[in-house]
Amino acid sequence: MRTSTESDVPTQPVADMRWLYGYVMRYRRAAILSLAYGAIGGLAAASEPYLVALIIDRLAQGVILEDLIGYGVMMIGAAIVAVIAFFGQRHYSGQVAYYASFDIRRDLFDNLLLLDQAFFRSNATGDLISRMYIDLDMIWRLLTIGFTRFSSALVTLIVALTLLSTVSPSLTLVVFIVLFISTGLQVWAGLALSPVFERVQEQAGTLSTLVQDAFSGIQTIKTYAQEAGVARTFARENAEYRRRWLYFKRRNEPVGMLPNMISELTAGVVVVVGGVFTVQGTLTLGDFVQFLIYLAMIATVLLQLGTIYQRYQQTRGALTRLTLLLQSPHIKDSAGNAVVDTPYGEIRFEGIGVREGDKWLLRDIDLTIPGGQTVALVGPTGCGKSLLVNLLARVTDPDEGRILIDGQDIRTISLHELRAKLAFVPQSTFLFSQPVHANIRMGSVGLTDDDLAEAIHISRLSNDLPQLPHGLDTLVGEKGVMLSGGQKQRVAIARALVREPVILVLDDALSSVDTRTSADILGDLRQVLRSRTSIIIAHRMATVKDADLIIVMESGQIIERGTHAELVECAGLYAAMVSRELSQDTAYANGLT
Repeated sequence: MRTSTESDVPTQPVADMRWLYGYVMRYRRAAILSLAYGAIGGLAAASEPYLVALIIDRLAQGVILEDLIGYGVMMIGAAIVAVIAFFGQRHYSGQVAYYASFDIRRDLFDNLLLLDQAFFRSNATGDLISRMYIDLDMIWRLLTIGFTRFSSALVTLIVALTLLSTVSPSLTLVVFIVLFISTGLQVWAGLALSPVFERVQEQAGTLSTLVQDAFSGIQTIKTYAQEAGVARTFARENAEYRRRWLYFKRRNEPVGMLPNMISELTAGVVVVVGGVFTVQGTLTLGDFVQFLIYLAMIATVLLQLGTIYQRYQQTRGALTRLTLLLQSPHIKDSAGNAVVDTPYGEIRFEGIGVREGDKWLLRDIDLTIPGGQTVALVGPTGCGKSLLVNLLARVTDPDEGRILIDGQDIRTISLHELRAKLAFVPQSTFLFSQPVHANIRMGSVGLTDDDLAEAIHISRLSNDLPQLPHGLDTLVGEKGVMLSGGQKQRVAIARALVREPVILVLDDALSSVDTRTSADILGDLRQVLRSRTSIIIAHRMATVKDADLIIVMESGQIIERGTHAELVECAGLYAAMVSRELSQDTAYANGLT
């Protein structure tokens, strides 16, 4: 469906390493300090085997006690420097990892709030949650280990190889070959396993979706006795998740242990060859011990670098999945938004058309609603009533025509200002897992207790408060599960009223309310409706008969318009709907008698 903005589709953002680098650079000072402290710590740690070699050789030569104490003080000093440096490295690496992850999570969530309804219709909620947490956790894991270990490991490796090359170039060449082979195998394996890990993450999203759907629809599951079926579905997908994880682990773990295994094998070669060199006098005993210590140190360093590389590959897969959350909203503010200084609530639909594929859902809609009037939309299910009123808040934009509020094209009004003028009460009401009063106050800053009480009275929610365990402080549960359908609708009506909107839309908002309560609510609402522009969608003719104008829709078009009396006299679709409702009411009354 074409949007209201330009025909040219803008380039969509991509979550990649360059994108991640931008977040890290927001904390470049902490990043630089972490790398610097790591380098100092690596240098201090790498100096210790060298000092050990000096002490052993001096002992073999008959060192005096004062020299031995001096070497011991130098080793203690190196150890203290390493401890302090590694503490600084962890401190600043934590800042980078946690703050960058915080910014990414915040920006992704803020962007999700701006995306269009079509995005959420085409992507499962559980999968989006999985991307927001599991895939973001991969980024945190990379940043944590990267800044904690990379610089110290790299400096230790360079210093170790440099010092070893001065002792025995031939043995150092053996170690370098080991390093080269190990690194090459890890790079190759990492590239091969990256798509495998992406499939693991995709299955994690599938599991998350199943759990979210099961918990949200637990009442339906129990009502239809489908607990066993849902459990089987989850067990099947859980088994698939286990299979993918094991497939990945069985290939990833050997790669992760490869540097250590090769280094252990190399240690045997070094012991044999270095031992021969020592016996022949080519190496001193201190140099031989130094070689063995450095070899163990290099094995640890290679393991750390290998882990960092594995995390890097996993993060690349996670970033690929996060790209979905970076989509730019199709409906957004345009440059130079207009401001409506004195809102009256006049609405004009001019030549509105909306289509999906080759099918027109709305076509040739021309309608003017003067400010302060009440207009009712009626017609068969699926005729486009709700779609038409959703265009007002730009939930979607028309493919043809335009909508004006107080003479301004709504595409030129900022989304915040536009939606602040509107209040919707939908048939399917969503309530947050908060107290009743919090659901009513939502977004209404400075709401007084008197205004809250008036909205509760008009919506007739006041009749239900004695039945709630804690009155307005009662937690409604997830999606309002603690309330009945009628109670949820009355909360939604009260929520709309406290906003004091310029335009009020009631989309079959009384469908779950009994006839008597509905009449009471409408009676009190009439005074409210007189002071604002109102659109009422309803299937009960009694709900709309007092409207200033009634619009009858069918197949996405307006086929009749007029007052209740005028439309009944026309003997068209509206008259038939009224007659059918009267017949049903009569039959129901006769059944009771």
